[in-house]
Formats: sequence, C-alpha cells, structure tokens
Amino acid sequence: MPAATIKKAIEKSGEKVMQHRPFVLVVSTVADIATDQVIAHLNAASVKLHRINTEDLPFRQGFSFSTPPDNGHEGWLEIAGASIPPPTSIWYRRVRSPASPSGMDAGIYKFCLEETRAALLGSITSPQTRWMSHPAAVWQAERKPFQLSVAHALGLRIPKTLVSNDPSKIRQFFGELGRMIVKPVHSGYIVSEGVEHSVFTTQVLAEHMDDLESAQLAPSIYQELIPKRFDIRVTIVGRQIFAAAIDSQTDSEAVVDWRKTSDPHLPHYRVNLPADINYKLLRLMDRLNLDFAAIDLVETPDGEYVFLEVNPNGQWLWIDDKLDLGISAAVAARLCLVDEA
Repeated sequence: MPAATIKKAIEKSGEKVMQHRPFVLVVSTVADIATDQVIAHLNAASVKLHRINTEDLPFRQGFSFSTPPDNGHEGWLEIAGASIPPPTSIWYRRVRSPASPSGMDAGIYKFCLEETRAALLGSITSPQTRWMSHPAAVWQAERKPFQLSVAHALGLRIPKTLVSNDPSKIRQFFGELGRMIVKPVHSGYIVSEGVEHSVFTTQVLAEHMDDLESAQLAPSIYQELIPKRFDIRVTIVGRQIFAAAIDSQTDSEAVVDWRKTSDPHLPHYRVNLPADINYKLLRLMDRLNLDFAAIDLVETPDGEYVFLEVNPNGQWLWIDDKLDLGISAAVAARLCLVDEA
C-alpha cells in the first residue's frame, strides 16, 4: 500500500494536512477489520497512532489518566504500560464490552464496565481535538426517530412512520398503508441463550395483524414499504460523498432488506446523486455533528430518493472491495487534517 495514498486522498478532499506531525488515537475493537484497513493506510504513511481495543478494558489491561500540566509524566494516558500523549485526532469507531470474568456478580460486572467507559471517554474528551465523530454526537445520531425528524426537517423525503408497541395503533397504521415493514428502533442484533442473531427489516403481512401480543414487549419502527429501483448506500467522510447503488431487487432474499442476501455477487454500481440530495445529506451531517456516516436511501422506480436511516459508524469495506471508491484512504486522510476553523 503506497504512502502516497493518503496524500492523494487529502488532495481530493480539498483540505489541508496538519502543520505539525499528527498523532491519531483509535478507539475500536479487536474484531473490526475496517479499523485494520484504515490503520494500514496510516502506517504506510508513517502516521503515529495508538489503537485502544475497548474489550481489553478493564480486565486485561491497566488504565491510568493524569491531569495536565506538569504532572511529572511523559504521557497523558497510560494503557497496558504504554504512554500515550494527547492526540491531534480521535477516531471513535467501535466500543465492545469484554466478557465477564468467571464468577463475577452481574451487578459488579455492569459497574466495572460503566466506570471504565466513563474513565476512558472522560479522559480523552477535549475541545482541542478533532473527532471522527464525537461520542455525544454518535449517541444522539443513533436514535432513529430523532434522525428521521432531522432528515424530514431538512427536506429529505422519509417513509410514513409509526414507532409503537400498541397493537391497536399498529393495526390502524397497517390499514392506512396496506404495505408495511417493521424494524428495530435501535439495535439490529439480539443475543439469545448466548447466540447472536441479526434482526432484519421485515415486511408485515395481513395475517400478522391477528397476533400482535409480542409487539407489546418493545416499541418497533413501522413504515410504509417503499417501492425500490435500487438501495443506495452513501458513505460520507467529512465533505466527501461516496455513493453506491445496490441492485437488491434482482434477489428475492434482498428485496425488503438487502443485508439478508446470501449472494456475494449482488450487483453494486458507482452512482452520482443529484446535487440537491448531496446538499441535504451534508446539511444532515452538520445538524447531527457527524464527521463520518453511512446513510441508507432508496431510489424509487420513478427516480425519487427516500431517506431510511443513518449509521454514525457504519460499515463500508465491502463497497471498497467491489467498487474501489477509496473510502478507507479518505478516512485515514481525514484523521490527518486540520479543522476548518
């Protein structure tokens, strides 16, 4: 991987590299291969960095934080004996909890995780540091009802939506729509008896209206089923927009939710979105205070674009593998830039 890749990505972004040597702090997990790819770009360009795999804390590695200035320590953080100076940028990519030590009480385990998270995030939060993206912005943007409201206010078309656990409201909404889908409000994964399961977007049928007792257990998002020409995945890094069309309607498994496909060759295409859609998506990023996001849209058969949701830390590697858009290089380059202000 040539070191010139980041330089080209910076030139493409139209922004400026830091005048002093950048030092990047990466907050992620050991299992995230997108993190591996970005770090490979940074290493190839000899950018100094430190990676924190969050599942190592607190049970596998020691953690210390010293308040500046003149505290007598070379570093700002110390993790597993490594001294970490204040970073010029922080990539808040992933947080994953470690397994509970054998025999530890569940309440004590929860306490240890919460204290560690508070110590880590409280230590690294600084107004002088560039973030991709700030944890507070990520947590807010992850709330799907909130992001739908913001997108609608900015003029993006959104599906007719009901968030509810009330069977009578759900039946009424289904009667109004006729064609409806359901999806989780927050998490697309559930662990049952130690096994992790994916929760996909699913079409709601008339026969489902006869038994909605389980719907009362937790609110879900119910929306009109939008007719599709393509699913559109938009990855935004800073002000750069990378858009890909996913030909989901060619695969019966992927018609409602393209992630359900078992076809590794589901067609993907590079696309250029209309200027007004790009403008609204960048305004959405500004309103959500995000420096990175993966956004899902639908292109309807008549060429209209409908906003579905935004993932502040979504995946992109499969798109780079298929279309060579250069997203990983753009993320690495963004971490080496100065703030516009």
